[in-house]
Amino acid sequence: MTNAGTAGIERDLVGRAQHNAMLVAVGSILATASVILALLALNATTRGVTSTTAVPWIITLLVCGAVVGLICVSQQRLWLRAANAWGAGVPNGGERLSWVLHLVSYPVVVLGLFAGIAASHAVDFAGAVANWSALAIVPLIASQVVGAVRYVRKAGPPGTVPTHVRALAARIERSRHED
Repeated sequence: MTNAGTAGIERDLVGRAQHNAMLVAVGSILATASVILALLALNATTRGVTSTTAVPWIITLLVCGAVVGLICVSQQRLWLRAANAWGAGVPNGGERLSWVLHLVSYPVVVLGLFAGIAASHAVDFAGAVANWSALAIVPLIASQVVGAVRYVRKAGPPGTVPTHVRALAARIERSRHED
């Protein structure tokens, strides 16, 4: 493989990594929206006749939104770090942490989903608390789908030529030049 071909692949890796980092940033924004909606649900418990049994569930939903937001921010940092490493042609090393964060995001979102439904149930699915709690679930799930599940892979971002194929192509090219 020529130097121009290798440079093109590296640009593709960096471009895809930056694209994934941007999507993870969108996930962070969605997680922030979930936290804001959960805060509105918590604020709605202070007005009118509202069951206080919804408050622990709303706080759980709030914490889940914050945790998914932290996961998204961490994933974004790992993607940007990977983009810089692939651009310089050096190993990244953040793949395992990224994969673990991706796995942790699943139970956190399931707990947040359960907490949002439980908060709405605590007020008999009526009123502002139920509405804000239900609305907070939507960006929570979206933030996980858009951002938290995008983990850094050793082979490069999804949709690019995997590392082992690039190494094999480079080996074949070197062997051609040796003959």
